[in-house]
Formats: sequence, structure tokens, C-alpha cells
Amino acid sequence: MKQIQYVEGVPRITWTEEEVNRMNVIENLQFAVIGKFSYGWPELDDLRVQIPKQLQIKGDCNIGLLRNRHILIILSQMKDFINIMSKNTNYIIAKDGYAYQMRPLIYDAKFKLEETTQAMPWISFRQLLPTLMAKKLCSH
Repeated sequence: MKQIQYVEGVPRITWTEEEVNRMNVIENLQFAVIGKFSYGWPELDDLRVQIPKQLQIKGDCNIGLLRNRHILIILSQMKDFINIMSKNTNYIIAKDGYAYQMRPLIYDAKFKLEETTQAMPWISFRQLLPTLMAKKLCSH
């Protein structure tokens, strides 16, 4: 049990980064994605039905409201995580027929709503030989 510390009379509990990473694994958050809806969003129950279908999620998928226009998508398979994160934007067609724009963000315990979103680049070299993709060659 963590000790409660008081800072200027306010109770505080602090965790190390290693403890947070361990909690993420315990809570099954290593394949978690934040979905950000910039221009409105459908009902949460509708998202729970439409996202697994439209994003072709093969494994288990739990979806919950994180904060106003952000949802937390917890996936059970790395394949599904990569599939969602490989697209910069997804359009979720709701039961009202409207396509809602959702941008995927990598879940981080330090996620802050007020910070600017960072995008994950995806680079593809179609003619690159597999032997040139070795980590030792790429890191120098």
C-alpha cells in the first residue's frame, strides 16, 4: 500500500514510472488507444457496436468514455492495435448515418487533454529489400 503524502495540506500519492508501466500491464492497457472526436461524436453504446465492426477488430475490445470527446479503446491483440494506429483518421458511421471523424492516439498514463496531439509516422519503402530492414543497419 502506497503512503499518502501531504503537500501543502493536499493528499498526494506518487508512483514511479516502473510502477505505472506495471499497472498498465495488470490493467491490460498496453494495447490501449484513445479515440479523439473533433467534430461531435455518436452515443457511446453506438460506438461500442460500430467501432469493432468498422475497424475490423478481431480480438476483444472494451470501449469507455475517457473525457468529453475522448474515448478509451482497450484491445486484447497487438494486431488490432497496429491496425487502428496505422491510420491517421478513421470515420465511424453511426446509426444516424453521419460519419464521425476519430483520430487514434497512443494511450499514455501522462495523457493530457490540453496538449497538442502528436501523430505517428508510417513510412513504407515498397522496393526496399528485407535484408536492408535489419535494426543494426537502420540505427547507424
